[in-house]
Amino acid sequence: MDLSVLLLEWVAAVFGAVYLYLVAKKNKWAWLFGGMSSFLFIFVFYRAQLPAQAFLSLAYVILSIYAFWSWNREGEIAIVTWKIRKHIFALQMILIIGGVIAWMKLPTMHTFEEKETFLLDLFIALFSLFATILGVLKEKSNWIYWIFINLACILLYANAALYATVLLYGAYFVLGIYGLREWNKNNQA
Repeated sequence: MDLSVLLLEWVAAVFGAVYLYLVAKKNKWAWLFGGMSSFLFIFVFYRAQLPAQAFLSLAYVILSIYAFWSWNREGEIAIVTWKIRKHIFALQMILIIGGVIAWMKLPTMHTFEEKETFLLDLFIALFSLFATILGVLKEKSNWIYWIFINLACILLYANAALYATVLLYGAYFVLGIYGLREWNKNNQA
């Protein structure tokens, strides 16, 4: 990886860490840092040949703009909780959509490693998009999804030699636990 992409990755990672800390504190400025981080990651993931992550980062930029606007309209950020039925339905839809995409794409791939990376990239992107939407909607269980997504991301990014991003997602994992505690604590108060 060339030096400019490495630098871009580190800047995106730092912005991403600031984003997650601020969102755990329910601070609307989190979305500005999240949007900047995601914008930079579009280029990093494109160069690392992780197309689903690049498209996901583009979606994150758009969702960050919406979230900043949405969270800016409110004084105190009110946390919501979905019923389990909604989660089950959403998870079924993610698996169906991912299954259809995989069914169409996997026959064009030649090696097991290509297929494995594609599937991990695809399902991380789908579950991440869902968890981000939950975060924008202020649904507190988004943190639970993120804890597991971040672990999967560490594997994907380590395989792609994106070491600053691996560190970021290690921090995301820890901050995800912190965010869940903060949102639960503030919701019980």
